[in-house]
Amino acid sequence: MNDQAILLEDVSLCYESAAGPVEVLKEINFSLNPGEVCLVQGRSGCGKTTLLHAIGGLLRPSGGKIFWSGRPIDSIKEIDRLRGELFGFVFQNHCLLPELTVLENTVMPWRICRRGSAKKAETRAKDLLGAVGLDEKIKCTVGELSGGERQRVAVARALMLRPPFLLADEPTGSLDAAAEKAVVEVLLELRRESGSGLLIVSHGDAFSGHCDRVVQLCCKSALHETVR
Repeated sequence: MNDQAILLEDVSLCYESAAGPVEVLKEINFSLNPGEVCLVQGRSGCGKTTLLHAIGGLLRPSGGKIFWSGRPIDSIKEIDRLRGELFGFVFQNHCLLPELTVLENTVMPWRICRRGSAKKAETRAKDLLGAVGLDEKIKCTVGELSGGERQRVAVARALMLRPPFLLADEPTGSLDAAAEKAVVEVLLELRRESGSGLLIVSHGDAFSGHCDRVVQLCCKSALHETVR
């Protein structure tokens, strides 16, 4: 196991409801190494997004342990800062800020972490937007973009700080075939350039031929995986 890996040990997660606790994840054991590409597949509602959010520290498990680079996350005081350094998120619904331009949305991780100069951050954002084919739309607002263009902005934003890991939640789930192909290609190409580990959760097969591992999530637990 790589010392910089993400590790889950017997992770369970329950939600409280009016009818009582609802178990979403049960005793999950999983790891992701730097530079590795892993796809977690499963039907809608099986807990894929919950798993991704738990790995990224956006949800706390009800049981078990999650380790970032050997550190249990429940012992990390500045977890928001460390999350910003370790992970780039590509959310299913983009999570772009509609009042900001494409460039401003892409630069947002830098505005939160303030690593390096503003000028270098803007140059980095423009380079990324050029790589995803949006260099001519940097002054556009989110409302002026198609779904595929918004997702490409989300990919650029996720890579803004060159994070060790990218976490992508159904990154092509709402796209047509052409937009899906474009997002798959740009996400994988930019990941290769950055050397980031990539974890994708999806019910589809768009990424299945490009991964080191494919894990099937069903009935709250990872049942089996395929090493490619």
